[in-house]
Amino acid sequence: MDSDALVCFQQTRRGTGERWYKVYRVGVDSPDGFAERMGEYVRRTHFDGPVTAPHWFDTAGGPAMKCRLAELGEKIVPFSTSDVFVVTHKEVRPLLAVPMAVDIVPALAVGIRTREYAGSDCDIDGDDPTLAPATAATPTRVADADVFDPPLSGAAAPGGRIEWFHLFALQAAYRLAVGPRTGVVETGGDHSTMRVRDGDGVLCLDLLDTATLKRIDRDLLFLEYAPDDDGGRSLDEALTLALRDTARLRWRYASHLWHVRHGETDRRLASIARNKTEPKYADERAATRGKFLEALCEEYGTSLAPFSTGVAGAALRWETGTRADTFTLNEAPSFTHDSAADVMDRVDPGYVPEKRKKRF
Repeated sequence: MDSDALVCFQQTRRGTGERWYKVYRVGVDSPDGFAERMGEYVRRTHFDGPVTAPHWFDTAGGPAMKCRLAELGEKIVPFSTSDVFVVTHKEVRPLLAVPMAVDIVPALAVGIRTREYAGSDCDIDGDDPTLAPATAATPTRVADADVFDPPLSGAAAPGGRIEWFHLFALQAAYRLAVGPRTGVVETGGDHSTMRVRDGDGVLCLDLLDTATLKRIDRDLLFLEYAPDDDGGRSLDEALTLALRDTARLRWRYASHLWHVRHGETDRRLASIARNKTEPKYADERAATRGKFLEALCEEYGTSLAPFSTGVAGAALRWETGTRADTFTLNEAPSFTHDSAADVMDRVDPGYVPEKRKKRF
């Protein structure tokens, strides 16, 4: 499902108490401070039935979908949305959708090209600007396959622009592939292009190949982020920090896999896969994804959600004994007995912890 931010309104089935959700997309022209406005809506509303969308929310097309909490991640295209708001009878819970994909450099190198232009070289004025650069305009920066030549350096090095920007590049690629809702799209050439304003300039994102996108891992972790209790950080600032931190972790392991692909033997890039002198690339990828999950667990602990999808979410539930229809893990996952990669290798994506028998 293509989406911008999503808002999930909790419903309850009469008689059973089963909770499910109506899910709406936040429009691209939504008001500033949307999260704070949603919080104010919950504080002022006395719920005597299902949680309904407020009058200022665009519901003309009805909900994008209806689902249980445990099914939410299965409906979302990875990288297509960053934040999700869940509105319960008591509060708004802000969630960041964190893709578990770490083998992303092939898609960035082969499938996407980004060109940045100065606004003065593009059609940015008028009632319906196309944002198209002039024929003779020269990009101020280009990120194409050459940027990813090993060793990753410059913009693609740790701390470089790609470390953070890969989120937006992959988001644009997925939206071009499934039907974009934002930006100006050109589909008449050899490839689809999305043009969006980027500060004073224009960013052109070209989708060159979709095959590599289809091979990206679809598992999602949901991370509950929140502002500082003392008011030192707003909700938007908390979201930006979580986006940057998770992107930085993903790029660390994505860079490792890219070096492994190209036969790097430097000790600092030694194999992550354990007990194998010459592991296959698939083994290395699985082990690296496990390390990414462990790093997220170490960084965020119980802020990770038990309804996260795929074997990554199942591993969290396995490790903590938490049901998939709740918001908070029973404990911080540690993977001390078995590595995350080992657990992910043997757990079923739909794993549900067995109910403990009551002791009388």
